[in-house]
Amino acid sequence: TKKDGAGQVVIGPQGAPVEEEYAKFSFKWIKDYYLLESKHFTFKRFELGPDEVADYDKLVAFVATFPTNLWEDSDGNLLMATDGC
Repeated sequence: TKKDGAGQVVIGPQGAPVEEEYAKFSFKWIKDYYLLESKHFTFKRFELGPDEVADYDKLVAFVATFPTNLWEDSDGNLLMATDGC
């Protein structure tokens, strides 16, 4: 179930909790993959097995340790979107 920044469950327009999608990619890539819809590569958390959920959570925790990658122009000024992010 998807949670917001405050840890609260996100409720969708129909009043049901929003399920997060999880990506699943093969380490090999063949031409036929380009013919598949994106839903072939995403899964709801409840569709994953216990080991897959644990592995995904480990990956999320690992990626959270990465430093923020800031983009700068040639003068060292931060490049930001119009909303300041």
